[in-house]
Amino acid sequence: MPSSALPEPLHVALLADGVYPYRLGGIQRHTRMLALHFAKAGVQVTLLHSADTPGLRARAEALDDFPAEARSRIKSLVVVPPQPGRYPGHYLHDCRAYSRVLLDRYRKEKVGADFVYAQGLTGIAFGAARRRGAADLPAVGVNQHGYEMFQKAANLRSWLEQFVLRGQVVALDRSADVVFTFPRKIRAIIERRCRVPSERLVEVPNAIDGSWIVADRPVPTAKRRFLFIGRHERRKGVPELLEAIDPLRAPGVEFHFVGPIPEPLRLKRDDVVYHGTVTDTATLQGIFDSSDILLCPSFAEGMPTVVLEAMARGLAVIATDVGATAEWVGADNGVLLPFPDVGALRTAIERCIAMPSAELHRLQSASIAKARTCTWDLVTAKTIAAIQSRRDKVSP
Repeated sequence: MPSSALPEPLHVALLADGVYPYRLGGIQRHTRMLALHFAKAGVQVTLLHSADTPGLRARAEALDDFPAEARSRIKSLVVVPPQPGRYPGHYLHDCRAYSRVLLDRYRKEKVGADFVYAQGLTGIAFGAARRRGAADLPAVGVNQHGYEMFQKAANLRSWLEQFVLRGQVVALDRSADVVFTFPRKIRAIIERRCRVPSERLVEVPNAIDGSWIVADRPVPTAKRRFLFIGRHERRKGVPELLEAIDPLRAPGVEFHFVGPIPEPLRLKRDDVVYHGTVTDTATLQGIFDSSDILLCPSFAEGMPTVVLEAMARGLAVIATDVGATAEWVGADNGVLLPFPDVGALRTAIERCIAMPSAELHRLQSASIAKARTCTWDLVTAKTIAAIQSRRDKVSP
């Protein structure tokens, strides 16, 4: 969407707990792409965010990994997050404190944006200030992504951690002027559990940059390379995945892991390769391109960026039906499992190992075709249109 298409200049304050590559994670990657494509569309962006160390904070302030043409439209304001608590349930307190830091910086810098787009729980203080009638804040939109706290937990500890967050998540959604939602199960959670009226919902999927999408892939050989990419979180289903592949050994079959998998969990085999954390885009794309099938056995997700990236590079996908994953993964491009059950996961992997190359190639081609329907250009245009249609209707 070119800037000339905007009815008037638009200034968006984009709140996040970090931006890729200065902080890793799916929401951080989403924040990066949203900022870049807002700028590409002619939107002025004030990015309020943080990073883990002084060195990374300096880089994040300069946005040294961002293209020069994008930096001209993005003002980067990096804050130092409060020290995290040490007592049970401190995460929620930390989120509230961090949001207050963002609001203080917003006011100190007199940002004066037309709209606030808050990722995750970063908008808590902004929503509370709006409820108190703050005259210096514009309409606030929130995107809480996966709503994992309302999805199935991997164990009792995970359930307790999720349960603590539910009240705050509901309160934030109800305080927002706009709630950006992924489709399917995520939208259902917001409507039924958070009870947000449908007229305040804007359904916008996750997206992939068009430069990631390959034209085609060669027909795969008899070899099969499976790929997992993710942080070591219990909800990602890593223990179930490792248990599923433990007895699987076949000539030409390999399992690759990208992300910080702890050493004690690793299978010590030549056919299981651990790449560690990879932040370089070209290197990551190379790993995708040398793989055949993505494995995403999560207990809870929003709309995983890694699934869209894998589809864009032409991988078939084995994933669980959580969040909005079913929007993009089905029998035409992979296997959608109802739950990260070890036996079902192992069966799906074995099916892909035995699958004829021509059939696997059809799945991979379908992934590429689906990826073309959710590019960042399309999603950004829809997001901007939603902001434009609401910002003048909501007075502080």
